[in-house]
Amino acid sequence: MKSAPIVRIATADDIDSIYHTIASYSEEGILLARNRDDISARMDNFYIAEVNNTVVGVITYHDYCDNLKEIRSLAVNRNYLRRGIGSFLLRRLIRDLSANDNPKIFVLTYSPEFFRKNGFVDINMDSLPEKIWKDCIYCINQDTCNEIALEYVGR
Repeated sequence: MKSAPIVRIATADDIDSIYHTIASYSEEGILLARNRDDISARMDNFYIAEVNNTVVGVITYHDYCDNLKEIRSLAVNRNYLRRGIGSFLLRRLIRDLSANDNPKIFVLTYSPEFFRKNGFVDINMDSLPEKIWKDCIYCINQDTCNEIALEYVGR
């Protein structure tokens, strides 16, 4: 019998596992790279999924303000794909982010179908000026960006 994933807020002991999980996708240009210092500095925003005490997935968010949150760095160990771990992580993070208010939760992704299946709808990137001024303005792909912007509506 397969064990169900356990989702928890990450700790300093998880930094290397988070780094390696994200790196496997950032090397392909699917996710933005995160170095260990960046992960450590934002540790309180990272969640991990574990199966049998092994980190098999990660997710984090950026808190722009009380009413705007960005889902970031959702990655699942390739040996654990198609087992619902990404959706499990996403639902837990959305639940926690929505606990005290009703923020706009968005994501920029190359995998829009996954997010559409999890309650997100397409939005115009121009509706996210905070994101554009924080990250996109410095991105080498800003004029040729193929990421899709989506907002969570599946409450």
